Amino acid sequence: MDMQAVGTVVAFGAAPVEDAARLDSVLLACDVLPAEFRLIKQANGGTLLFALLDDDQDPALAAASKALRILKKRGGGEALLVLPAAPAIPGPLARARLQRAAELTSACVVQPIGSACWADAVRCFVEPLAVFGLAGVDPREIHALVRPRVAILHDSLELLPDAREILITCRLRPNASLRDLDQAARTAAERAPHAKLILAGPEVPDDGPGVLAASLL
Repeated sequence: MDMQAVGTVVAFGAAPVEDAARLDSVLLACDVLPAEFRLIKQANGGTLLFALLDDDQDPALAAASKALRILKKRGGGEALLVLPAAPAIPGPLARARLQRAAELTSACVVQPIGSACWADAVRCFVEPLAVFGLAGVDPREIHALVRPRVAILHDSLELLPDAREILITCRLRPNASLRDLDQAARTAAERAPHAKLILAGPEVPDDGPGVLAASLL
């Protein structure tokens, strides 16, 4: 009997496909699929489902929503929709559009900011579930975060003070210590004192950002 993948990732568009190719699917226990519905209908859904989009227009949202629905019927779990990176934290109008996208797709809409990217969104939510580290989490804590809502993703400890919940994935190198986690917890307490914090410390190879932070609104 095959074990369920931690994540199933579907990439729509050339840039998301290229970015998703950088993911270590073995380390993350993920299936990475092209946006071909013939293949999607044959795939088994992972415990988390990701649709990576190269734009946020209605046709793209509709295609992603269809793929996520199929994967849910194929045994998949909670759904995340990852948009192209924005240069800055979205204001009220942009947040309203993000919330509309969450409602249309019944997914947690992740908006990367600055240098954060599609692959970082996958790492932020999947590494705490798939990779052993200095600080583990109860998988139920991660799954409970993923519902139709908006998440702002940074590849640094930039946190939104109005966040309801915060997921910080400290991507620790082999020589890291618990001091890195302590510093992240202190920063979260200072910048978003009213948010619930979920802090993970998976040990990862020496590549990519050292920390990923999702502020969930």
